[in-house]
Amino acid sequence: MENKKWNIEFRIGNIESKTRGSFSPKFSSPYPISHIPYSTKRGIATLPTVMLLGIMILAVAVSITAVSLTESYISQGSGQSAQALFYAEAGARDALVRIARNKSYVCSSTDCYTIDFTTNGCATAGGCATVSVSTGAGSVGDSKIITSKGTMKTSTRTLNVSVVLDSLGNGLITGTTWSEVTS
Repeated sequence: MENKKWNIEFRIGNIESKTRGSFSPKFSSPYPISHIPYSTKRGIATLPTVMLLGIMILAVAVSITAVSLTESYISQGSGQSAQALFYAEAGARDALVRIARNKSYVCSSTDCYTIDFTTNGCATAGGCATVSVSTGAGSVGDSKIITSKGTMKTSTRTLNVSVVLDSLGNGLITGTTWSEVTS
């Protein structure tokens, strides 16, 4: 086996070190500090690009969350509105039962009685119906009008029911007309 001797030169700053052999790499840069070669500049746009992508992803995530919350609130409001209509119908049907039992039943003051569907329903706006019945005779020309207002939290729906009794005086309900009052 043949022994070869190598001359290696290391240059670090102003310090030089020499060893034997023919190979002499230099570890100091041939470029001034102010000049950065192209090969080291290639990654310089990575940080702003990653930051821009991160901001865009964050904006999309916030937008999706906002849309989801809005849809949730709309759905909740729609459910409350449907429940309020259900309560108004229940109040009107209760008044129809009272009229069927007593043909001269009248409760003409505004919101003369309430029906709570939850504990303290009307007091807490948790779910109730307020009902009034006009003083009409119940005939075709002078029908009784039931006004029933259903409330569920922030939603309120109002129904008017026109009640017509038979003309023979038997007190049978011969016709009703239901309509929702919109304001």
